[in-house]
Amino acid sequence: MPPEFRRPAELAHAFLAEEAERTGLPLTLNERNYELVNGDFIFDVQSPAYIESGKNSDMLIGIGYVCVDGETGECRMLGVEESAELELFGY
Repeated sequence: MPPEFRRPAELAHAFLAEEAERTGLPLTLNERNYELVNGDFIFDVQSPAYIESGKNSDMLIGIGYVCVDGETGECRMLGVEESAELELFGY
């Protein structure tokens, strides 16, 4: 991961940990898939089981990306439709 993505990735990891605690759904970054889009850092999100196994049966379907605002560092989940419109990561 390029150096400019490291701090945003840390923020995204912390955000996903909070989301997992709130929702009970374990989420993590797929650190192979990230992009800079209009100044924001976009990261693919997946289940820890999929990241470990690579098996399609462990893949989360219907979850959006996490976006880290390039200026403020604020994190938010993108909706599925918003994520699909970005046409990132071959999904």
